[in-house]
Order: sequence, then structure tokens, then C-alpha cells
Amino acid sequence: MKKLLAVTILILLAISACKDNKSSDEQSRKELELREKELDLKQKELELRERELDKQNSEKADGNMSSSGDEFSYPDLSSVRLSNADLENRDPWELRIMRNEIFARHGYIFKLPELRDYFMRQSWYVPRSEDVTNSLSPVEKENIELIKRYEEYIGSKYRNFAR
Repeated sequence: MKKLLAVTILILLAISACKDNKSSDEQSRKELELREKELDLKQKELELRERELDKQNSEKADGNMSSSGDEFSYPDLSSVRLSNADLENRDPWELRIMRNEIFARHGYIFKLPELRDYFMRQSWYVPRSEDVTNSLSPVEKENIELIKRYEEYIGSKYRNFAR
């Protein structure tokens, strides 16, 4: 009787172990499927990012002082003196970006979130310093002042129009 009881217990333990193995195998299979799906999603995300970067690079190659969506690029502002004609028909945001791009190209670390966020999206921007005034060239200083004056002019024009 004790032998029969012991054998029965062993059989029940073996059956239980088999069931545990089956549920463990099922769980492992599900985990593997989830990992595969996750890898597929990451691959698709990488492909999308690659396409976006390719698109941005081709748009930037189309011209130095061009805009695409909310993205502008003015690498020549360090070497070319601007004129009033260069600033005409530009909205306040674009003028602000033009002026601040001069600082950004010297690695200025922006405190205002909207400028920091904007320039962090630019592939060429590398934040390095909180004060870049000593590294500005005379041409850059002139361009900054001209853009500031034009921003003030445009701002007053908008304020007068809103009244």
C-alpha cells in the first residue's frame, strides 16, 4: 500500500512536471514571438529615421539659405554681409532663427526652450558654451545688429497692424 501510494505520488509529480514544462515552453514561445515583433518594429523605426535623414540632407543640399518646413539654414551669415533686401519678406520666426543661428554655429547653449529645441534638431549644432560673444567675427556682429533692427521694425509693424 505504501509502495502504491509512493508510486502514485511519483506519477502525479511527473505529470505535474510535464504540465509545467508545457506551460514553460508555451511561455518561452510567446516571449520569443514578442521579441521578434519588437525587433521588427525597431527595424521599421530605423528605416523611417533613415528616410527622414536622407530627405533632410537632400533638402539642405538644395541651397544654403533655404527653408524646408520649420527648418532653415544660413551657414553664410558668418562670411556674407546681409542687406535689407536679404531680410525682406521674412517672418519674425525666420528672422529670429537667422540671428540665433550665428550664435548656434559657435556652439552657444540656448536657455530658451524653443531655440534650444530647434537647434538641437539641426545635425550641425554642437552646444559647447554659454558665452560665444568673443568668438563672433565683425561680419557676424554686423549681421546680428541688422537682423535685430529688422526684427524690431517687423515687430512694430505687426503691433501697429493689430490695433
